[in-house]
Amino acid sequence: MRNLRTAAVVLSVGLSLIYGILFFQLRRPLQEGYSDFISLYTAGKILQRGMPGHLYDLDLQYQIQRETTPNVRIRQSALPFVRPAFEAWIFWPLAHLSYAAAFVLWDIFNCACLILAVLCLRREIPELHSASPLPMVALSLTYFPVFFTILQGQDSILVFLIYVMGYRALRSDRQFPAGMVLGLGIFKFPLLIPFLVPFVAKRKFQVVLGFALTAVVLVGVSIWTVGASTAAYYPKYLLSVNHVARGINRPQDMPNLRGLLSVLLPTLSPATGVLLLLLLSILSLAFVIRQWSLAPSDRSAVFTLGVALNVTVTVLVSYHCHAFDLCVLLLPIALVLGFVLSREPIAPKTRKLLIWMLGALMFSPLYLLIVFTNITSLLAIPLIAFTFAIGLTISDMQKKLIHGEAAVPVVNP
Repeated sequence: MRNLRTAAVVLSVGLSLIYGILFFQLRRPLQEGYSDFISLYTAGKILQRGMPGHLYDLDLQYQIQRETTPNVRIRQSALPFVRPAFEAWIFWPLAHLSYAAAFVLWDIFNCACLILAVLCLRREIPELHSASPLPMVALSLTYFPVFFTILQGQDSILVFLIYVMGYRALRSDRQFPAGMVLGLGIFKFPLLIPFLVPFVAKRKFQVVLGFALTAVVLVGVSIWTVGASTAAYYPKYLLSVNHVARGINRPQDMPNLRGLLSVLLPTLSPATGVLLLLLLSILSLAFVIRQWSLAPSDRSAVFTLGVALNVTVTVLVSYHCHAFDLCVLLLPIALVLGFVLSREPIAPKTRKLLIWMLGALMFSPLYLLIVFTNITSLLAIPLIAFTFAIGLTISDMQKKLIHGEAAVPVVNP
């Protein structure tokens, strides 16, 4: 733990300096509206002006963005708001402020959500109880996807917090409340829906029912906000965004299987690519279900590793995912770190592999290099390696369970 604390402090200080330099160089573009936050702010502005039925009107969005951030020269059309209508209400109060003030306040809120999630994880993972909260928070704040989320003013940290709260409920075997909490993340449904598949396979239908209840309520809020006709238009709007706002959802920019396939097999036809992605996604989720099948309880090490595996595979198979969405990986990283520190009796090679994979995922300079050289999809490779490392560990644990070996922590001599 002392070595971990030292590494966290050194890495956090070094990355803070790098991020500070980047913020200083980008301070003017951020103030002028070059970040993704402008689309969220625009949604709040439309509600503020009493025009909720036009929430997905791209011409109106572009008009507001030109009025709010007139110095942005790189866009010839709106940076579209693509979330379900209910999320726009989060930004309605911020729309009463100037763009710069709203951006700062939103980032403060993001940081508060991150701190809350980290402190909850520290409480839920016994092996992290002895860790000082400050290095944990500092290391999380300097994790590149978190920095990128704050830089862009995105909403991915909220998804991370929702995952953490959902894990707390699952660990206490409160399945229906866990599903209700997870349902709050439906504003980024590609990062939540695949996570539910193993619960369906394991017949934990209360999780799915809780998710569905929250989703129905939020869909109702969205319909009440924009009206039935605009709500019915929303799916068509999502499908058309890639055509009317080119470049915002390029597969090559996605750190998932879809992005990796687009780089490794660029000549595939769209139909073949979708079929191959579907096959790989099914196989990946089947792998999660198979590895999670022998968890004796929701407090066992196998269950904890299963949650970590499920979140990681959910990111890989998600159809839409960007570098800032990798914030959610802080949950599997923390769970696997807790497992490593618990000294569960697994093969030394397996333990070393886990440690190396944790180091690779937490090594933010790797993210900086890959993202700023426009090869973001290659981040899927360490995620795949992390997936198999967790799967190998679960297999090792399952063998011990089958042979009736108790998972007793090993005490260092």
